[in-house]
Amino acid sequence: MSVKLLLLTIFFVLLSEVFIYVPSIINFRKTWLEQRVATANIAILAIRAAPDHIISQRLSRHLLDSARVVAISLQQKGRKPLVLNNNQLLDPASHLAARYDLRSRSYWAQIRDTVEILFYLHPRGSLIQVTGEVNSAGDGAVIRVIFPEDLLRADMKRFSVNVMLLSIIISLITAGLVYFSLSCLLIRPVQKMTRSVMSFRNAPEMTTADLATGGRGDEIGIVMRELASMQDEVRKALIQKKHLAQLGESVSKINHDLRNILSSAQMVSDYLSNVDNPVVQKLTPRFVTAVDRAIRLCENTLKYGKAEVEKPVLTTVDLAGVIDEVALSLGIPELNDVRCHKNIPENFTIEADADQIFRVFLNLCRNALQAMKKDGEITISAYRKGERNIIEITDNGPGIPARIKATLFQPFHGSADGGSGLGLAISRELVEAHGGSLDLVTSDDRGTCFRITLV
Repeated sequence: MSVKLLLLTIFFVLLSEVFIYVPSIINFRKTWLEQRVATANIAILAIRAAPDHIISQRLSRHLLDSARVVAISLQQKGRKPLVLNNNQLLDPASHLAARYDLRSRSYWAQIRDTVEILFYLHPRGSLIQVTGEVNSAGDGAVIRVIFPEDLLRADMKRFSVNVMLLSIIISLITAGLVYFSLSCLLIRPVQKMTRSVMSFRNAPEMTTADLATGGRGDEIGIVMRELASMQDEVRKALIQKKHLAQLGESVSKINHDLRNILSSAQMVSDYLSNVDNPVVQKLTPRFVTAVDRAIRLCENTLKYGKAEVEKPVLTTVDLAGVIDEVALSLGIPELNDVRCHKNIPENFTIEADADQIFRVFLNLCRNALQAMKKDGEITISAYRKGERNIIEITDNGPGIPARIKATLFQPFHGSADGGSGLGLAISRELVEAHGGSLDLVTSDDRGTCFRITLV
């Protein structure tokens, strides 16, 4: 890219020099002819000052050589023409290849005349005549100068070579300066981004080349900062997924062993259910339910580790009964400084997977319980709005910190107390599996409210 940019810069500079050269060579030719006419004016003064307008052959040659012309003719109204040539016998109007009148020559005609001279459109050794005005003579006097065309062509070629050499030098200097400027402003940052992208592709989990922008506020600086931010986010996500994969493998192994242990506990719970003791009979059902739920959770975790989707088995679930079971599991009835209120219509049911919806409310209520210090209140409200069931879980805790609200439902990001942050992520996933949604409604120093919407 850098080489192409350098070559294009040189090309465009040379192209611009071409457009500059054309009017320059035309102006050079016009100025050259005007100088010949001006020099001829000085030479013709010698004839006008001589007696009878006659000068020697030697002086005539000297004047013509000084003016670099072959012949000079001064035409005045009502007077005899004054002619100056090498032998004073040459007819100024004979043997001419072209006649140019400087008094009335259009720009396009000057372009044509310049091309004719440069490209040898006249025979070699041709003579040309130039007509100009003589201001000092008055009476509309005109002067005509005849000189070899090769003389003008040689000077025009010399001028063209000088212009060409100057153009090349200017183009190289300009191209170098432009290339250096663009290299600093554009090429080097693009090369740095290219190396960073290639390095990131080869090893996305490793730290790539530094994309420091040096405080640039233009588009390149924005692109570099956004690229660095994107790479950093993707790198963190890949590392997190790698850790999650390793964690999932470990959890699958632990759950396998834990399921065997819970199977033994289930056998004990079955035995306890047959013990004739009022206290045991009261506590055993809760213990059996908890063990059964733990076994199913282990089995679902193993299925999840095999990338099998945990599909909900929908049944008619009594919401108030689920809330009571969640409160018992969390031990809320035994707490003196926490109260659980239910604003649930009588016989309010939802179509859901009983175990999964229990886990959702268990996670939400546990988070609320952990957030409150004392005099806590957890309120579960439910109502129907059209075909949707709206359930709101509200607490009067200190609220969720603003720094984690944006990542509240992301694993390992949404915890304010140093936990894993998996509870809300799992809860939202379970609710979405039911075709519903779990959202944070409000959270400030007066408390927090989550809303579950189920169809």
